[in-house]
Amino acid sequence: MKQRFRRRAATAIAVGAMILGAGATAAHADAPTEGLVAQYLFDRTTGAQVPNTAPDASLGAATVRNAQDADWTGDALTLRGGAKTSTGNWVELPDDLLAGETSGTVVAEVKASTAMLSTFHFLWNIGNESSATEYLFASLNCGSGRSPLVGLKTGGTERLVQSGSCGVTANQWVNVASTVGADGTGRLYIDGALAAEGSLGGTSAGVVDQSVNAIGRGPWPDPLFQGAISSFRVYDRALSAGEIAEVSATDGAVHEDELRAQAQRVLDGLALSDIETSGDIDLPTAGGKVVWTSSAPDLVAPDGAVNAPLQWEPSAEATLTATAAIRGISASASITVTVLPSDETTQDRAQRLAQRFVIPSVVASGAALPAAPDGLDVDVVSATDGLEVGDTIVSTAAEPVDGEIVVKATDAATGASVTRTFAVRVLPADGSAPLLAYDREPTTAAEANNADVALSMHLALGQGDAWTPLNENYGIFFAKTAQTPAPSGTTESILRSLRDPHLFHLEDGGFGVVATRTARGGGADGTQTGKILFARSDDLLSYEEVGLVDLGVTSGVREPAAVWDSAAQRYVVTWTSDAGVAMYTTFGDLADATTRGPVERGVVTATAGESSAEVEDYATGNAIAVSRNVADALQVRFGRTVNTGVSALPDTEIGAGDELAPGSLPQRAELSYSDGSTATRAIDWDADAIAGVDTATPGTYEVAGTIAQPTYPTPFADERADPSVFRYDLNGAQKFLMIATEDLNMNPIDPANGPHMPFRIADRIEDLSDEAIDAGRNTEVDLLRAGDVDAAGKVMTGCFWAPEFHVIDGTLSILFMPCYNGANGRPDMWTGRASIIQLQKDAQGNDLDPAVAASWSKAEPVLRADGSTLNPIQQISLDMTYFEDSGQSYYAWQMLGSIFIAEMDPADPTRLTSEPVRILAPEYAWDNTIAEGPNVHAHDGKLFLIYSGSTVGDTYTTGLATATAGEGVDLTDPAAWTKLNYPIQKSGEFNGAWQLGTGHGMWSHDEDDNLLYVFHARTDNGGLTGRDTFVRRVHWAADGMPVLDQEGDEEVAPAHRSVTATVTVTAAALDVATTVDFRCVAGRVVQTVTLANEGDAAVSATVTSPYGTKSVAKLAAGKASSMAFTTRAAAIPAGDVKVRLTDEAGGASEQEVAFAAASCR
Repeated sequence: MKQRFRRRAATAIAVGAMILGAGATAAHADAPTEGLVAQYLFDRTTGAQVPNTAPDASLGAATVRNAQDADWTGDALTLRGGAKTSTGNWVELPDDLLAGETSGTVVAEVKASTAMLSTFHFLWNIGNESSATEYLFASLNCGSGRSPLVGLKTGGTERLVQSGSCGVTANQWVNVASTVGADGTGRLYIDGALAAEGSLGGTSAGVVDQSVNAIGRGPWPDPLFQGAISSFRVYDRALSAGEIAEVSATDGAVHEDELRAQAQRVLDGLALSDIETSGDIDLPTAGGKVVWTSSAPDLVAPDGAVNAPLQWEPSAEATLTATAAIRGISASASITVTVLPSDETTQDRAQRLAQRFVIPSVVASGAALPAAPDGLDVDVVSATDGLEVGDTIVSTAAEPVDGEIVVKATDAATGASVTRTFAVRVLPADGSAPLLAYDREPTTAAEANNADVALSMHLALGQGDAWTPLNENYGIFFAKTAQTPAPSGTTESILRSLRDPHLFHLEDGGFGVVATRTARGGGADGTQTGKILFARSDDLLSYEEVGLVDLGVTSGVREPAAVWDSAAQRYVVTWTSDAGVAMYTTFGDLADATTRGPVERGVVTATAGESSAEVEDYATGNAIAVSRNVADALQVRFGRTVNTGVSALPDTEIGAGDELAPGSLPQRAELSYSDGSTATRAIDWDADAIAGVDTATPGTYEVAGTIAQPTYPTPFADERADPSVFRYDLNGAQKFLMIATEDLNMNPIDPANGPHMPFRIADRIEDLSDEAIDAGRNTEVDLLRAGDVDAAGKVMTGCFWAPEFHVIDGTLSILFMPCYNGANGRPDMWTGRASIIQLQKDAQGNDLDPAVAASWSKAEPVLRADGSTLNPIQQISLDMTYFEDSGQSYYAWQMLGSIFIAEMDPADPTRLTSEPVRILAPEYAWDNTIAEGPNVHAHDGKLFLIYSGSTVGDTYTTGLATATAGEGVDLTDPAAWTKLNYPIQKSGEFNGAWQLGTGHGMWSHDEDDNLLYVFHARTDNGGLTGRDTFVRRVHWAADGMPVLDQEGDEEVAPAHRSVTATVTVTAAALDVATTVDFRCVAGRVVQTVTLANEGDAAVSATVTSPYGTKSVAKLAAGKASSMAFTTRAAAIPAGDVKVRLTDEAGGASEQEVAFAAASCR
């Protein structure tokens, strides 16, 4: 194939029929008027009043607050943005816009600045000044796990309906329509197209107080909206999709010239030029924004397919036209394509077609032979002994078979053929499992399936016709940031997601994944025009992202797939272009673009995916066969671990008359689990069963007990975030301490009840709960409150974040972050510094009462070795934790959105002794832009550092990094830590109820020394919307990983909760002294045994010697009896005499008396 390009400047402009002709002045067309209660057109050039132009309007004008004439453009109002309390402008709307209305529609034609697309804001708000009660709003924030949305808060509960991706470009006009139906359904439309739909849990009538309705300003302290607004409409009914499209078209007409210029810029970005070719053309589509037409589609099709003249025929020409349209307004550009005669031979053609037939390198016995592509006939020539190949590939062996399959591929058009030999590993049907890799259609964070989670690779194991999702249908492989996060932290712009994952076997026996990389949320990131994401894994438990693979096209890459072609020793990569054309190329090495072959067209059937699967919200995916070992390991890591048995308890033996105390019985039971792991749990023994053992009467008894499995209240403590529960020896008494961040309605900076540091202490963990406080078993006190001063005399006014208990150099300490007033005179989190307070001791070295605020030292910040602040860039440092390893003490904390570590000396806990080093930065959509709340636990030679990712709220997750423990590893070296690619704990159902935003966890221990995971989750418990404390026990899986979400019945199955111990009461030992001696008779040894009854009752005795057995029927108390055993030997070796004694009361005992060697020589 030959192809040459030459530049050509030929551009034509075409405008859709609904738009006025070029050069004409656009005017507002008519929008639907039924139910229109307010219409504000911002087409003024001066002033602050905008009239309501809705027909028969009863509501008054809108007022631009802080108006400036320079803000008016003639067709829009520029919104300057700024802090809510600044002089930035915003629009005040009349009260009661939708008062009492159970349905409504709000449509805004706006531009959003770059800052708004990554900042919390209210595009508009119907409600009042309070953020705690009720409001209806829309937002275009695409940062912090958000995407364009409509939201409703009623009764203190906020629900959001947000789109699956951003879909909005900064500084470009966009039509944003939000509807609320009478059934509570919310819908969001972007430029007239439905972008999101879901339940809002109520209607607009639930917003009773509509006294501060606004454009660009909300009830929260978010900044004012920055951008521009052209029109704003409110309807007292939910408009249909068709009506929404009409409004969008009406509003777009005002910006005809601007939209046309945007379309032209799309075309300019293609850098189009004339082409000479004899092969297919790769026509760029700018990510699907451009559509092509052809003047001669039989010669050059609109998708770039070329029907070249034969070798003896002349060249031919076609004109191809590219058209880009934005909201119905279009621009076009044309190029000339000169098609040269084809130079492909018959055999070349056969070779090209034959490479489209591939047998995967690993299949399960019974797998179908891939179908022959159109135009190709495929016949099986031969197969290795033990393999039967017809329509299916079958092996009868019990072990994998490595064999060859030879096929002949024939071009149906010419009869030319090619022979291909494939090396194939055939797994036994019983020794393998189908594995489905897929992504999901995003729904909501409330279902743990927002775009950050849905747009990743999920896995499901197959059995029969059913698929069982692993990891609770949560993602397992996530795309990393587009580049390594900068030292200042991860930014929203570099976060990435993925679509269309495809799993395949690598040549070396590992696994590969290819996918379409996207911007966070699913929007285009520019790479999908011609590149795919590639990652590899040895075991599907961890993943190495290799990077982007350039396929050599610009026409778009959708649904990429790959397969190892052992016949050619190359990888075949397939995809569909933006125009729907099936395409493929080959690589010798997917990590080396120089090994790429030519791009061809056609279907490779071996890479076909699964168009549908019975998996909730399934989007796209494919299935491969994996060995049973791989499937089992996946099940251990991502499946549920359930209790399958309890080991028999050891018997207990006591003497008659002894006391049977609970401590005499087995203290822990060993439990076995489905993954092969074990655990032990304490046993609560039944007091009545113990009392039922007659310890005065010898015999065997059964004592019943129950596996100790405390059920903690859920939530454990309301509005208590970042919790720390700590077992502590307080002057010789075991106590449990609890401390947390006050988070009333998710305002931990300056909560309505005043910033403070709540503290609880109890003898049992259960008595730290709200339930115990409500029952009067405990009280909560404050160790710090707003207004307290630190060691430097500065007034602490808020925050008191993330307090953690640690014992540092023998002193109970609390690491936390207070904050101080900012420029606005209110608590400002950015003034916060990681700080420490320590429990003081009395003159005798005993701890003072930790529940008394005065018992603690004044707060001091933790600083660098030179006394400077930890974070010179942003100042704030928080979430500090402490741990020790190999004799070295460390601090780890959050700053710059990442986890930092440094060495420290416990003798001076306010100073580091090494420079801070970043060991962990957020790299994925699931831990987006924040990694915080580290806490470390050592187990079986490993350090397990849990941390929290994503922003606080429903999307909060728990990540994990590990390092070698106890071997003197330099833990300040980032290479010492291995980060898991996916969360170790995430939102999900637990014991039948959803727990959202699980994170900021701490390792702890209970009364029975079981490991605990103490964390917070975001709930609406009690009508409050803050984060609440929860407590779970931890299980260690067979692969050494912690299981943080094992439910009650999984921890101890109901059938295994009751246990029984056997208790044997033995009679008291009988008091008989036994003496073994000998005498010589005629040169032979005669053994003598003497029994002396030193007890109070007669006994019977049976004496067994190596030389015979004799009995004494009754030996009275205080009496003795002797017996002789003839050995008939001149000498005897050493040995034992056994004596069994019984008395009339049923008592019995046995003795074993050793005797020395004897000789009569």
